[in-house]
Parts: sequence; C-alpha cells; structure tokens
Amino acid sequence: MNTYLTSAAPMRSRDIDLRPRYVEILFSGSNVPARRIELAVRPYRLQIIPQPTGVRLAGDEVAVTLAERMMERITTALQGQADAAPTITETAASVVHDALKHDLVFRLIGLRHPLRPASLSQVAFMNAILQAERSLIFGIGPTGTGKTYLAIAAGLNLVAESRFKSMIVTRPHVRMEGEIVTTALSAETTYDEQLIPIEDVLRDLIGREEIRRLTEQGLIEIMPLGRMRGRTFNESLIVIDEAQNMTVRKMRMAVTRLGRASRMVVTGDPGQNDLPNGETSGLNHLMRLVAGTDFAFVHQFQYQEIIRNELVAGIEALYSRDDEINPQTAA
Repeated sequence: MNTYLTSAAPMRSRDIDLRPRYVEILFSGSNVPARRIELAVRPYRLQIIPQPTGVRLAGDEVAVTLAERMMERITTALQGQADAAPTITETAASVVHDALKHDLVFRLIGLRHPLRPASLSQVAFMNAILQAERSLIFGIGPTGTGKTYLAIAAGLNLVAESRFKSMIVTRPHVRMEGEIVTTALSAETTYDEQLIPIEDVLRDLIGREEIRRLTEQGLIEIMPLGRMRGRTFNESLIVIDEAQNMTVRKMRMAVTRLGRASRMVVTGDPGQNDLPNGETSGLNHLMRLVAGTDFAFVHQFQYQEIIRNELVAGIEALYSRDDEINPQTAA
C-alpha cells in the first residue's frame, strides 16, 4: 500500500551548478539546510546530492522544479549573509507559497472557479484522484485538511470530462445522544441534515443551479449510505466521506459496490471515531486488510497541513500528542 505518491510516478534528476561555498553551507551543521529543503516539498520526493560542481536534485518533477527555484533564490539571498539557516528556511517556504498561488492552481472543467491548493499535500492528493491508476484511493488525516472538498472537486471534473458517467457522494450517519433509532435510521436510508456538509461543498464549487442541473441529469447524487446496499455502480466516481464512522460490515457493503470502470475515494480521520462502545472502525479495518497489497493508494495528511484555522491545527497537534502518551483516551 503506497503512501503519498504511487511508485509508478517517474523520478527526475537535474544538476545545478553551485559554488563550493554554497554546497558546504547546504550540507553543514547539525540541522542540515539541504534536508530542510527536502522537507519543504513533502509529500513529494526529493533528494539533494552533493556533486563536484554543485548538487544533483532527484525526485518527483514538482519537487525538482521547486527545489531548482529555491537554489536560485538561496544563492542570491546568501550573498553576504552570516546565518544561512533562517534564509534557507524562509526562501524555501516563499517558493512553495508562490507556486501554490500561481503555478499549481487547478483550472478544471466542471468547476466555476480555479481551485487554489493550500498545501503541496493538497496538490498531491488532487492529482492522485485525477490521475489514479488504482480503483481505491484513501485520503486520511485530521479534520480541516481539505480531504472532502478536494475529492468532490476532482469528481466534478472527472464527470464533466466524461471520464465517469456519475459521481456518488455519501457518508455514514452518526447517532447522536438521545436520538430515537427508527428502522429507516438504523438502515441509514433516510436523507437527513448530516448530509448538509456535502451540499455546502457542492454549492461552493458549482452553485445551486448547477447542482440542480447535474442532479436532474443523474450526473451527481448525494446518497444516504444505506441506499448503496444491493446496487452496483458502473463507470462512477464514488466518494465516501467520514469513513471512520462506518462499521466493518457497512464498509464491506460500501466498498463492494464498485462496478465496472469505477473509482472510489474514501476519506476519514482514524483519530475521530464516533462509533458506540468502542466498535471497530471499518476504515481502520479496511486499511489493515489492504496494507502490503496493490489494491489501494493512500494519501496521508498531517495535522500541520490543516488549513481550516490555525487554532484547529494547534489543538489537533495537542490531541495527537496526548493520544501518543495516553492511547486509552484516543477515539
């Protein structure tokens, strides 16, 4: 099971001429500046290798291109600088910021506005869906990293380009305290307010009128999870949101709905399981089953990549550290 990028992604290399002084700076000290540059382009792969006349950049095309720009700016910024570390860190962050703002914007058919990624991780996840070689894709990570938004945006584009005939979006119903469990609720066949977040994403991406048009034509469908039972979805892009709240049985039902020439994107946060009585999450269970196989592609978001709010990122980091210290309190 692959994390971040598929192993089939071609590796690129580029040689950069640098003065010996700059090469020495890049690879000196306990906190090697070259490694900071490699970290700045994650989740893309990059290795900076010292050479007799400079450095060799090896990795994914996006990472190599960004690193080359960083080298150009760093050599200019380092002239006359005594402390290289802050300069290199700031320059690397600036290059990534500029690329996200201009070069890495998604201008996709089917969306009413360009989609501007907030992180390189979002770029990698979006491209993974659009260019997938596998039929099952996981987007895993904390809330606020844009998993659902990106999955639905990619699905709209794939349908608009006729690469799929329809997009199905669903999520499990989380039973609230004191909620009366009816037969329909237990079967999750009722359309209720817990599907509103999906509507919110669609409205932001395409607007109400386009939602109505696509729905009437059967090109998109927001579906209660239970209505998937017994159906087979051919030539469809299926998005399952908040999958950590699915039981093993319901996850098995959902993932086996995949029909001919279809693709499924499963998003969720394994750290926020709302299932009752400590019941095993179907998301965690399925990921364990496919680990070590070529059945699925997994993209892992980190709490540092939360873009909803800086406070949310900070709080999620505290929860993550607490889970490591006190695993019995983890969701």
